[in-house]
Amino acid sequence: MARQLARGLGSFFKDCDCSKPTRCPHPYSIRFRDALGKQREESGYGTQDDAIERLTQLYAEKKTTAPSVAAARRELGQLTVGEYAKQWRPRQRRMTDYSTGEHVDSSLNVHIVPRLGSRKLNSVTPMVVERFLDEMESGGVGRGNQVNIFRILKAILRDAYDKGAMVDDPVKGAQEPEYVREQVAIPSLAYVKRALAVADTDLALEIAMMAGCGLRNGEARAVNVNNGYLCPDRSMRRSSATRRSTAPQEMDTCCEVPVTATRSRWSGGA
Repeated sequence: MARQLARGLGSFFKDCDCSKPTRCPHPYSIRFRDALGKQREESGYGTQDDAIERLTQLYAEKKTTAPSVAAARRELGQLTVGEYAKQWRPRQRRMTDYSTGEHVDSSLNVHIVPRLGSRKLNSVTPMVVERFLDEMESGGVGRGNQVNIFRILKAILRDAYDKGAMVDDPVKGAQEPEYVREQVAIPSLAYVKRALAVADTDLALEIAMMAGCGLRNGEARAVNVNNGYLCPDRSMRRSSATRRSTAPQEMDTCCEVPVTATRSRWSGGA
């Protein structure tokens, strides 16, 4: 026989069509209102006692939450992902603006906000996150980029969850994209010399910077030639549409390595 619960505790039921639900093997589900006032359901309880115990626990947690705290959490949960991301970004004080910060801004503006920016925080669930990842996959976003974007989204949603905007962890159970790095072949010195012999001036400079100074390809392309000397341009900035380079550094910050000597050393010349 079904048991009656106190007012405000919630209810339990079985979502089946059996003639005798109390005796069938199907699990019980519960329906309740969380601390944010939103009606929610949970399932998977084997007996009435298990369902009632869970409802009692949830009711006690809701009662111990101060009304002001519950109101603040409810208000926070009404923010959209885009609005919360704008609040979250300036608080990331450990980010380096010219490197990590630019990548975070790009992920937010290009991927996260266009797809999830209008969704309220309290409506974000693991299924929503899974659909977001599926959209990136079908949209041709590379796996390596997917990993970075997901980590940023996860940091934003977890931050909101820790502050009470959601009752359940919005990324719990969401499968993180897996990026398997391809094997990289490091060219030999003989190969580098042959490449330098047939490369034009710009490509030869890039090869020399990568092989001789250990720069990555993007860093090597940012090297300026100033009066015959190599000047790494560290003032690269990424705008929302294009990547531009500002004026080169002053001469006293340049590494005094003549271009001709650099190329000739790697090409085996005098």
